[in-house]
Amino acid sequence: MVAKKKYPTKKQTSKRQATRNGKNAPKKKSFKKRLFILGLKAASLGLTALAIFCLFVYLGLFGSLPSENELLKIQNHSASEVYSIDEQLMGRFFVEQRLTIDNEDISPYVQEALVATEDSRFFEHNGLDLISLGRVIVRTIIFGDRAQGGGSTISQQLAKNLYPRINLGFLTLPVGKTKEIYTAARLEQVYTKEEILTLYLNTVPFGEDIYGIEMASQRFFGKKSRELNPAEAATLVGMLAANTAYNPRLNPERSLQRRNVVLKRMQEHGSISGNEYLKWSQSKIELNYRRIDHNTGIAPYFREKIRIQAQEILEKKYGVEYDIYSDGLKIFTTIDAQLQEYAELAVAQQMKRLQEEFDRHWKGQSPWSRHPQVYTNALRQSRRYQKMKEAGHSDEEIFKAMEQKIPMTIFTHAGEKKVQMSPVDSVKHYLMLLNTGFVALNPRNGHVLAWVGGIDHKTFQFDHVTSRRPVGSTFKPFVYAAALQDGVKPCEFISNEQVVYEDYDDWSPANSNGQHEGYYSVKGGLVKSVNTISAKLITQIGVGNVIDLAEAMGIDEDIPNYPSIALGTAELSLLDMVAAYSTFPNYGRPVVPLTLLRIEDKDGQVLYEADGNVPKDEVYDDDVAYYMVEMMRGVVERGTGASLRNVFNLKSELAGKTGTTQDNADGWFIGYTPNIVAGAWVGNDQPAIRFRSTALGSGSHMALPIFARFMQRLEKDRSRYQYHKGSFYVVPPRLQKQLMCDDYSEDDPDKNFFDNLFDSFSRPDSVKLKRQEERKAQREDKKKSDHKNLLQRMKDLFKKK
Repeated sequence: MVAKKKYPTKKQTSKRQATRNGKNAPKKKSFKKRLFILGLKAASLGLTALAIFCLFVYLGLFGSLPSENELLKIQNHSASEVYSIDEQLMGRFFVEQRLTIDNEDISPYVQEALVATEDSRFFEHNGLDLISLGRVIVRTIIFGDRAQGGGSTISQQLAKNLYPRINLGFLTLPVGKTKEIYTAARLEQVYTKEEILTLYLNTVPFGEDIYGIEMASQRFFGKKSRELNPAEAATLVGMLAANTAYNPRLNPERSLQRRNVVLKRMQEHGSISGNEYLKWSQSKIELNYRRIDHNTGIAPYFREKIRIQAQEILEKKYGVEYDIYSDGLKIFTTIDAQLQEYAELAVAQQMKRLQEEFDRHWKGQSPWSRHPQVYTNALRQSRRYQKMKEAGHSDEEIFKAMEQKIPMTIFTHAGEKKVQMSPVDSVKHYLMLLNTGFVALNPRNGHVLAWVGGIDHKTFQFDHVTSRRPVGSTFKPFVYAAALQDGVKPCEFISNEQVVYEDYDDWSPANSNGQHEGYYSVKGGLVKSVNTISAKLITQIGVGNVIDLAEAMGIDEDIPNYPSIALGTAELSLLDMVAAYSTFPNYGRPVVPLTLLRIEDKDGQVLYEADGNVPKDEVYDDDVAYYMVEMMRGVVERGTGASLRNVFNLKSELAGKTGTTQDNADGWFIGYTPNIVAGAWVGNDQPAIRFRSTALGSGSHMALPIFARFMQRLEKDRSRYQYHKGSFYVVPPRLQKQLMCDDYSEDDPDKNFFDNLFDSFSRPDSVKLKRQEERKAQREDKKKSDHKNLLQRMKDLFKKK
């Protein structure tokens, strides 16, 4: 049977025809389908991988995520602030320069500028803004429009600030972004939107090693953030895009442009009106730049003492509960900011002048030529020498390298200076610099009012207020006070003859002027600072009595048990000396220096408060108290401190004492009014480096001008009149006669007692007493004459009878 032939259908014929024509339509449809399926599989695989990746991040494979409880306990490192007694910010202690503040303390303009610029849908999302993220993908990545900003929300940026990204190589960015999204979502759950804004503005960096809006506001505009106007707020928020590029101090033009972009967005967002935008966008950026760090601000040397004291107090009372660097404490001190400014200006003025004089004095010569070890030691102590020595270089290699000039910045009294200088010349430069210390306190309560520990805290952090140096003749008032307490009288005359003290290893002190003739009264010996008189007094009353009195007056440091302390060989601190001198205007009652008044936590709770500081009991008699003030007034009126009157024209009632140590290594002056005591020390850190003449190296030339220039400014300040007005107590009449004698007599006063007592009153502060005594003598003579005449008349009458 023959099979029936099958003819192709029309459909089959069309298919074959399409094959012959090279158009395989069914195959094309199959490829698209497979491609689509492949895409779906790839997307599914990618989403699965992404999900697994996100799961791994969530589970902490790349580092744990902060829990909600941890986020609730967020506490940023906040700098502790130090304040003066007149509530001026002196400085800060910090790990990060940050001040944490509450929402109500932040300018609303700052918050509005932030939202308008960084996250316009901030109040509409829950931490992740998909719309903003899509905008970034389309407009920023595809079209390259970077003016639109990033896709991170404020919550995500806060998460990044709180938990910086960990370096994971190529995974750093994806892991970091994912963790920030999770953390942002948790932040949104535990905090309100306002709280998130506050946290962000307290943590965000502004460059220059400062964090938070409050610190930035104080740094660039010298005001609290709540006081910022729209333009200032826009300037600071504009910096967040690029801290350095938009820094108004470093790049004012770019900062101005960026500020106006922020202002425009604030207008578009409805934060400011069109008129306000025009007003502020046309204004200039007016900075009030204030940089306060460990080396700047008010009284940096003093603040270091306060830091140590505050830490000790907190550790003793609270253990490790408080951290002075990160807990935002407020520390209140006794410093008067205005007096501190006067002190710093006085120091700067005198030390600049004195350094120029010192450089001229040694021009072309080296002060250490007779003491080469001073220079050699300075070279070996330099950082460059020690670093090369640690690297194994020989001294020859090191010194050769140190002679090569390199760029460096050095301290000068005109400010820091960039120079090309060899390290050897740098060592010589710093060796030549004289240094100083100055401190002032209130003798009534011991409050330290001003404190300058050196010429520059950044360069010389050694504090010369607390360092110990030989005190020179500033120690002599302790000797004289002890002598008066022992019964010696101010007008008792003592031979100026140089004596050899065999009991003290043939000690034979001489006077600086080489003169040893005549006789000095006790008060004259102090006024003229005569070494021979001081030596005779201390050997007469006993060294132990002088030491006991000095310690009772406030000297806490060891004093050598040797009579040479009468000439100032004891090494004591300026702070101890000034504190002890407070006994004089207090008429025998010493006080303890007080520096720290109160410590508060960040919420204002008082953690520590100093007890009231009142003068102690009298350490010497009232008569001695009157004598000492009058005798030390004589130092200012006609003695070694006379330039306070005739050169610096000070009008206040003053008393004090100069001091100059052997070979002019140290110059001192400590002076006081009834209500303030202040002292200065000047010298080189190396005693071998000094002036060669006493005319230049004396305390009256080096240190006294600092006190004088401080007092000149103080006398012009009517708001601080209590420190320069007022009078010392009037000497009781019964003691006035005990002070009415010459300072010096060429002849033995025992042979001419009445002449010495009445015939010479050259002392300016004795003129009034002299006149009073003359009038009194005249009245007595008249009475005697009248009485004599009466008796004579009576005798004549009887004779006639």
